[in-house]
Amino acid sequence: MALSARLAAVVDALPLRPGMRVLEVGGAPGAAAREIVRRIGDGHVHVVDRSERGVRLVERACAPEIAAGRLSVRCVDVEDFELDGQEPFDLALACRVGVFDGRHPGAVARRRVAAALAPGGRFFVDGGNPLREVDLRGCV
Repeated sequence: MALSARLAAVVDALPLRPGMRVLEVGGAPGAAAREIVRRIGDGHVHVVDRSERGVRLVERACAPEIAAGRLSVRCVDVEDFELDGQEPFDLALACRVGVFDGRHPGAVARRRVAAALAPGGRFFVDGGNPLREVDLRGCV
């Protein structure tokens, strides 16, 4: 699966480093997640998507990364997302997700992402050039 120019710019703008744990919200069909996995070495990407179809797309597109234990995916709305025993994430990303781009109210979603981040974790959404960082302090 080729990475579009838009998603390539998004991934290029992320402050990725080897070993990171990255949460991607609304990550179907998985193109950005695959590229992030490639860039973070022995880190891990967890994709959450509220669409069962979207999750199936990620599972197909990212089957080698899933089999290698470097990527996981779960069907859940971000407003219901909890770590469920997972380690917290160093970075979270959401592109074209209505609760983060102003199309829908997003207070609950912001709290869920904030609760999933490790201390010092950062959250990025599209809508900047190409991203903007969202300050989640005080959301938990």
